[in-house]
Amino acid sequence: MPFYCNSSAQWLDDTLEAMRLVMPDVLAREREIANKKWFEYRFMTPIAASRHFASLYSQGFKAYVRFNGDRDEAEVRQGLGARLFLKPCASLTELWHARQRTDELGLPYELLIEFGFKFASEGGWKNPPRPMQLFGSTGSDIAWPLEFEKFLNERLPLLVDQFTGLPQYRIENYRGLPVQDEFRAYLANRIIESTKPWARRMVGPCLQKRHLPLLSAIKLAPKDQRRRIVSDLRAELEHGLVAATSSERLPKIACTSSCLGVAGPDPSASTCSSCPFAVECLHMSTMASKEMIRRYGSVSALKDARDEKRKAGQRRRTARCRAKKRLAATSPLATAAT
Repeated sequence: MPFYCNSSAQWLDDTLEAMRLVMPDVLAREREIANKKWFEYRFMTPIAASRHFASLYSQGFKAYVRFNGDRDEAEVRQGLGARLFLKPCASLTELWHARQRTDELGLPYELLIEFGFKFASEGGWKNPPRPMQLFGSTGSDIAWPLEFEKFLNERLPLLVDQFTGLPQYRIENYRGLPVQDEFRAYLANRIIESTKPWARRMVGPCLQKRHLPLLSAIKLAPKDQRRRIVSDLRAELEHGLVAATSSERLPKIACTSSCLGVAGPDPSASTCSSCPFAVECLHMSTMASKEMIRRYGSVSALKDARDEKRKAGQRRRTARCRAKKRLAATSPLATAAT
């Protein structure tokens, strides 16, 4: 599954699909969590991220059923409807909320989902957890975070080491974006905290994955060791012991924030006022709104249908109330009283 869009047309298609399937107030929350996501998802459109979350959830669901129930049953059950992303539904909204909550916590989806099913299995749950139940139940508000912290401390370092990274973080695509600087700071901190020899700490992020400039990484090491580190790294390259990731220059759209255009910029939000893609966001949001009106007659047909349903319900309640008052006014007791 692609983790980013390479064209504005592709981004617009994803934005329109999200606006068709999800309520505007849910989409508006994408602005709040865009800068909190795990680094791997910072450039994904919300619907692409939700599809990825759904795929990982279905894998976890099957594994849960296979381990706790019937192997044959696990092959036919997915935990989510096969037509989940075809039309608006409660299950999709629940999944979307679960994905957003995971993003808000800055967690890799696979770790949250793996632990959620593990916690339910060890807790003897009769049924596999639904997406929002991956965060525990009302009775596990103390045990869940404690156990998850232990799990995360054990598994996250392994996941980071295996993370090949996105081309958005490589040196050739560096644009001085806040998320790129944040990722570089994260890598620098890992280098400092590592107990490996200094040269080995830098091979992955600086030479193989090319996420961190070597000159920046060298400055993290003690001065009296820097010459030797450079010599060791040069030897790694000369002997062909390091295979660097090939260069891949990306268009600007591939480096934009995940919330671009999906809810439009909010002038009152600090994240929007300081966003380097505010102009592009407004343009994408305007195009999406026009296209939604052209296709469906409304920016959000889903919201319009909900509002109309509420109004119809209010009209029915008002009519019943008035009917009761008229009935009471014409009853024998009311007539006798007058």
